Amino acid sequence: MRKKTTILVFVIVAIASYCSYTVYSYDNRTVSNLSAYCNIDFRGVADPQKNIVTGATLSIVDFRYDSGPLEKFFIIDVDDKAYKIDSIEISAQPPTYSPNDFTTGKCFKHTNTLFLTFPPQVLKEISQADTVKVSFKYLGSNSAIELPLSAVDLQYWKNQLPSF
Repeated sequence: MRKKTTILVFVIVAIASYCSYTVYSYDNRTVSNLSAYCNIDFRGVADPQKNIVTGATLSIVDFRYDSGPLEKFFIIDVDDKAYKIDSIEISAQPPTYSPNDFTTGKCFKHTNTLFLTFPPQVLKEISQADTVKVSFKYLGSNSAIELPLSAVDLQYWKNQLPSF
């Protein structure tokens, strides 16, 4: 009887461990905008001699349990006009297991960074936009992550593009 109970407990622990791994290894986050989903940094790039904005970059840093890397895929939808961005750099870092990172939320999570450079035509559209949505994708994923900018983020992006 004791042996059967031990085996049953072991099976239950194994099933619970497997279920908890599958829950955390997939991305089931539900959010209403891009900055709630990941860290973003949008910067206007100015020509120092003319003091005008000539371009802009966007860095998306996402922390997740799944080890799947980002794909070189990015679409920005500006007032229902979609633009595919080709100037993309990707980096991925394995998770940290340091107790010091528990407070930052990085512990046990993979860090994926997508760095983009926008063409001037898209920046002009962004500077006059009412709504902006972005889409990016993870390798092996069937669907893209599509999220809008919040009103605060859109205004920040516009403030980075004063000369457009």
